[in-house]
Amino acid sequence: MPDELTSTAAAAIRLRPDFRPITLLSRTEKSLLIAGACEDGPAIAKLLTSREPLWAEKFGAEIEAYRCFTDTPPPVRVPALIASDEQHRVLLIEHAPGRPPVPGRDRFPLQALDPAHVTAMIEAMADLAQWRPPTDVLTRTPDYPGRLDRDHRQGLTTRQDHQALTDLLHQVGTDLVPGHGDPLPTNFVFGPDGRTTVIDWEHAGRYLPGHDLAVLWTVLANTEEARARIEELVAAGSTSARAAFTLNRAMLLVRELRNHRAVPPSTWRDKRVEAIDRDWQDIRELLHAR
Repeated sequence: MPDELTSTAAAAIRLRPDFRPITLLSRTEKSLLIAGACEDGPAIAKLLTSREPLWAEKFGAEIEAYRCFTDTPPPVRVPALIASDEQHRVLLIEHAPGRPPVPGRDRFPLQALDPAHVTAMIEAMADLAQWRPPTDVLTRTPDYPGRLDRDHRQGLTTRQDHQALTDLLHQVGTDLVPGHGDPLPTNFVFGPDGRTTVIDWEHAGRYLPGHDLAVLWTVLANTEEARARIEELVAAGSTSARAAFTLNRAMLLVRELRNHRAVPPSTWRDKRVEAIDRDWQDIRELLHAR
């Protein structure tokens, strides 16, 4: 196994000859994660294995994010960049000590989360949105009008829904803020010292205000106090911020419905779709009442 692991980590070792692979953390259809150590300390090597342009783009965005963090530290703790090589599809970062607040990789945790963890995640994403890095970094931005049109073409929204969402987008304006993009609970690491580290920045970019909070609101459906905390925080903001939060939630719920409906029917899938659809119907009522 050691020889096999060394062979698997060859690209990382070429980038940093002092990298010593210790264990394979995960292997997916798109990448490998290998835990090891450099002279700098514990390290994680992320190796992109997929040849799909989409994942190459996201891998490049993650490397750009870590380089940006080195030059302009964000107001949240992130793993330190050790080395990167986009051409050879290698990223080496600090291995942050600790654990995520939930086991596994499910986007929607079934159990309620620890209130302290919820507070830390919400505060981290709220702080990140206040960060002002240089305008020439983290330039990845969703095509909001294009996504609204696509959802309508695919039959996920009605004509009335589409018009209400388009009107809301016009009301929100064009101001974008830095965002993690996909702050699932599994992308937060809580260390033994109580510090929170935010990981997995492949979706980092500029988003409408409230995007990251809307992601947390969406996936923490089984943690009622999380939704209440987020809604309270958003309610204290401007009219534009509240409108952006509503729009973000609507678009995220439609995306989750599309993704989950594409999964073969099963008990867990049907229950999940039912729960997401309930939230979507509540948001639709808000949209049509505006």
